Amino acid sequence: EIAGEALWSNLEVRARLCEGCVSHFQEGFLTCLQLWSFLEDGVITPPMAAVCKTGISNLDDERYLLSLVDALRELERFAVGRGRALDLHPIRLSLSIAQCVEQALMQFDFRNSDLRRRFDSVKYVVRRLENVVYEVDLAQQRHRAMLLVDGVVTPPQKIAPAAVRDMAELGIVDGDEEAVQRAISPETEAPKDAAVDLALLNGMKERYDLFDAMREQVIKRSRDVAKNAKNAVYALQRNDQKKADAMLATCAQEAGAIYREIICERPTLRSGGFSAALEEMSEALAYQIFLKERKLPSRSELQRASGLSFALTVQEYLGGLMDLTGEVGRLAVRHAGRGREAVQDV
Repeated sequence: EIAGEALWSNLEVRARLCEGCVSHFQEGFLTCLQLWSFLEDGVITPPMAAVCKTGISNLDDERYLLSLVDALRELERFAVGRGRALDLHPIRLSLSIAQCVEQALMQFDFRNSDLRRRFDSVKYVVRRLENVVYEVDLAQQRHRAMLLVDGVVTPPQKIAPAAVRDMAELGIVDGDEEAVQRAISPETEAPKDAAVDLALLNGMKERYDLFDAMREQVIKRSRDVAKNAKNAVYALQRNDQKKADAMLATCAQEAGAIYREIICERPTLRSGGFSAALEEMSEALAYQIFLKERKLPSRSELQRASGLSFALTVQEYLGGLMDLTGEVGRLAVRHAGRGREAVQDV
């Protein structure tokens, strides 16, 4: 509502609007929903709330996974709180969930990113939960040992609250040795399959792998655009306008194909290699216009000269102009070699 339909309908603008503070808010909100879902329904991977969706699948999936790691940290705090009450069952459940999520996330081939770095912290969450389970279990064993005093169950008022609850749940009465044995035997591991939606995470992994494959294509193909743009600059330095025109036409054709086949559907892939290649292309175009007209082109003039079917961003335009200063400096040095007659050109 704040951005308006005109801005929100553009996927590239939408992706940029969802960066920074908006993404941090989205992650925090999703973390709260995931923890709330665990406390209410025992499921830490609920479907993503519609209000949090941007409509850009890779962006939504990444935010969901980032918030899931944060939810595990909150789960650790919850387990520590239950440990103070010697309540072992929810702690074991928390550990099982953390281990399950860790195993699920290990199936992802995370690239070097914030998600990869945050995933590295999951193993520490699991380790700390294991320590909490061990310590609380020891404490419970000490309380349960009080149940066996000369074969007679210790009165409830002398037993810790958690142990009293265990006795009540197991139906222990004085003299019931079989029930006492059940009380001091290890608890079965809490079920975890229902708490983690593995199908949901698997779907995210498939989309992540597809996105990563597209990203590799963009990086490789963008190198060709950047290389041709740089060759166009070299041709202009040699005053070879024909070759420069051919190189720039090839740049426009390949950049248009990359945008049409990949970027328009996955706008977050524009930043990085593709945007850098467009900056190189903007530099070559600006240099060509400068040599012909002895002026810096406006953004609209550069857009028309590019032959691209999509608009250059302000960052790509300004990046090209800033890189142009180096080429203009080299041009001035060459002119200076002609002596005083080149003062005006310099």
